[in-house]
Amino acid sequence: MNISPEDAARSLADARAVQAQALRAEPSFPTWFTTGVGLFATGIAFVTEPGTPPAVIVPALVVLTGVLVAMVLRLARGARLRVHRSVIEREAMLGYTGWVLASVAVAFAVAFPLAGAGVRYAGGYGCLAMTAFMAATGPFVARWISRRLAARAESR
Repeated sequence: MNISPEDAARSLADARAVQAQALRAEPSFPTWFTTGVGLFATGIAFVTEPGTPPAVIVPALVVLTGVLVAMVLRLARGARLRVHRSVIEREAMLGYTGWVLASVAVAFAVAFPLAGAGVRYAGGYGCLAMTAFMAATGPFVARWISRRLAARAESR
């Protein structure tokens, strides 16, 4: 079977359009996951506060770790779309990394002044602020990355 160069180009363009449509249809990462990771960090910060009895720390760490593992498994098994590394662009990953670092900066911006004022659980409150920031901004970041990935897939 012979296919003309024009038909091959049209088929490839159609495949790329479908790929881009699939990439745009779903955020690049689910907000529930990043929010859950933020809550995990919040839980760790609260239960490891100095003065917390080991009888509380150990079971809490076991439960928190179990929840984190369950979230990772749910994410890995529930992902309908896997993006090939050739579509992932540097700018999108830099944007994601910047967002994660901004989230950490929010935590520090809340925790350090509270700690300086002698407030107990300052790190936990900082992590809670980080979680709120991630939950509020995560959908926008995920959609932005999805649009970038789709544009890259179309332009290849």
